[in-house]
Amino acid sequence: MIELGTKKIRNMIKRIFVLVVAVAMAISASAQSDAGSLTWQPNVGVTYTYGIVDGLNDPVDAAYGLTFGVEAMYMLKEKLGIALGLNYTGYNLDDDAVAYFGYSRYYSYYGYYGYNYNGSLYERALDPDYQKARNYYFNIPATVNYYIFRGFAVKSGIALNILSTAKIGGKSEVNDLEGVVKVKDFYKPVFVSVHTGVSYEIKNFVFDARCGISITNVSEYGEGEYLPLSLTVGYKF
Repeated sequence: MIELGTKKIRNMIKRIFVLVVAVAMAISASAQSDAGSLTWQPNVGVTYTYGIVDGLNDPVDAAYGLTFGVEAMYMLKEKLGIALGLNYTGYNLDDDAVAYFGYSRYYSYYGYYGYNYNGSLYERALDPDYQKARNYYFNIPATVNYYIFRGFAVKSGIALNILSTAKIGGKSEVNDLEGVVKVKDFYKPVFVSVHTGVSYEIKNFVFDARCGISITNVSEYGEGEYLPLSLTVGYKF
């Protein structure tokens, strides 16, 4: 259980983001200009996402997801580069995600009925103790990178996230079958997020760690935000 409240977490992420941007801008003013190389980097990794809901003291339980994609970076100066990426990213949540994330008004229906993998209807598919939200987005980040020393960069940026799939998995109370309900209509089709982090490159392999927060609402029927952490490894060409 996280001890920090959702407001403290939200403010902490935003302060880190502003601080990294300010440091990068200040240092880059003295960096020597170097005509830009363009590099490409496919990457793959994992996400660990909390859900933040206004009115709740603690975040919604986090879950792991997958992320993979490609990023192109152009070096503006010797130590300053800008990158644009395209990723397929999971922002997943666990346990009571349905009720917490803004669509509890539908809980009387979706909480008691679902479809198993054979397509047949059965009752009480989504027992609250077994709810798992599996939400995947096309993530398009624009990121400023500043290299403090060779291979090590601090970074901050903004991203557009376009909803691809959203499903709630559940477990039946009347039988042991597992089921899934599509809930794409419960989410905004697009949301905007900011992120900050660090990366380290060694022999063309790039290890990247980022944290972020959505700055627009992600839920169609409530006020919800994602707070994702990600760890990826890529290879730079």
